[in-house]
Amino acid sequence: MKKFLIFLGIIAVIAVALMATTPDRQQHADTIKSVISGAVNAELRDNNIDGPLASIASVAATTAVDQYLNTSFLVRDHRFYSLGFIDYNNEFQLVSVGVLNHVYTLNEEQAREMIKKKLSPLDLMKDKLK
Repeated sequence: MKKFLIFLGIIAVIAVALMATTPDRQQHADTIKSVISGAVNAELRDNNIDGPLASIASVAATTAVDQYLNTSFLVRDHRFYSLGFIDYNNEFQLVSVGVLNHVYTLNEEQAREMIKKKLSPLDLMKDKLK
């Protein structure tokens, strides 16, 4: 009986720790902005865009990500963890998971691939305009 009570106590402590350290919406948004900013800066470096033009592009991308997250980002709090979703074409896509005061999201390479995939229709339109 004593071992069972110790086990229940440990489970209770873990549950309280999970509830107390569930990340909020701002932590999810900050993590996603950081990853996307890193991906944009890496793309700019890979395309040999630097100096004032790179700074302007980086600020514009950060502002665009900020606006997008303000309008299309949703965080669902599930008491012990939280999930971040973006609304893209009226479909919610999971982009982050928060637990123990940490937000797990896609890495910079995955973000770069996602950016390229989302911007590929713009490349097609640019070719048509030529």
